[in-house]
Amino acid sequence: MTHGIGSVPVINQIKTMSPDDWECFTEEWLTTKKNDYFDFERLGGAGDQGRDVVGFVDNPVNSEDYEWDNYQCKHYSSPLSPSMIWNEIGKVCYYSYKGEYPFPRKYYFVAPLGIGTKLSNLLRKPDSLKVELYNNWDSYCATGITETKEKIELDDKLKSFIDNLDFSVFDKLKPITLVIEHSTTQFHSMRFNVPLPQRPPVSVLPEQVLDNELTYVNKLIRAYDENSGSTIASVADAQKDSNYSRHFKRSRESFGHAEALRNFSRDNLPNGVFADLQDEILDGIVDVVDVGSSDGYENVNKAVATAKLLQVSQSKLSAVVTVKDRGGICHQLANDDLIDWSENE
Repeated sequence: MTHGIGSVPVINQIKTMSPDDWECFTEEWLTTKKNDYFDFERLGGAGDQGRDVVGFVDNPVNSEDYEWDNYQCKHYSSPLSPSMIWNEIGKVCYYSYKGEYPFPRKYYFVAPLGIGTKLSNLLRKPDSLKVELYNNWDSYCATGITETKEKIELDDKLKSFIDNLDFSVFDKLKPITLVIEHSTTQFHSMRFNVPLPQRPPVSVLPEQVLDNELTYVNKLIRAYDENSGSTIASVADAQKDSNYSRHFKRSRESFGHAEALRNFSRDNLPNGVFADLQDEILDGIVDVVDVGSSDGYENVNKAVATAKLLQVSQSKLSAVVTVKDRGGICHQLANDDLIDWSENE
């Protein structure tokens, strides 16, 4: 988590992000709070009406009084000062006044260099923050709220509406907090080019074949049957033969390792990384299977042996992939009906 590209600390890397990347980073970080929200999304861009990344506490569809939190992303080369945020506060006040959305439950300023002392002091004094908004309305808000630069006067109706708003909703998030919590997401390693965390131990599979193993296990049984001089129609039959029994145990162990790698990838990398690794393994073994013999047991052994020798250096998972994982992915591919070991399947 601490260091990324060229040993540059992540806390420094966020300072050089583009504004768009900063919003994406914030949206990725918000996945750590997904249990707090009904839904969340990034709205930043033209027409966002002062909303960058939002978390909906409840369903906003067909509702005029839903609760939501706003994460306002400000990427500047210096800590935020009051002059940088009057326009944003003005927007959320104005558009909630117009009924475009309810006034937020919480409103966080999210900036890579944090906020300056003066703004920090104001955020701790909501009444003073409101007074200063009024004092700065003409300079920062009047023509800066709408895209058309339409002048928005702070007339009696608008001011009365703002008078009744709770300005304690305005707060800030510390950059170090964002970085630490983002490090627990599936996006952190890819975004900052940092090493993956250590893989947890792989759980031992139970003696009983699990429901999610049935397809590849049945294919193994058919492969054993083709290779054997006698009928092998079940796991119990295979386990009576010492060779098949050992092979079956190794195959299940490998499958369990590959499933653990799938879960590890899901928790630490973006969607699709593990699927790409499976595709790489499939590309490496498909010819072995397609031109294989009529003996399914021989085919599965050749495919697994080939997979164990494949180089997967292009995969983000390459640093944590083991020999067992490579063999286990062959069984995953069989389990997903992407490959077969026997011609009669």
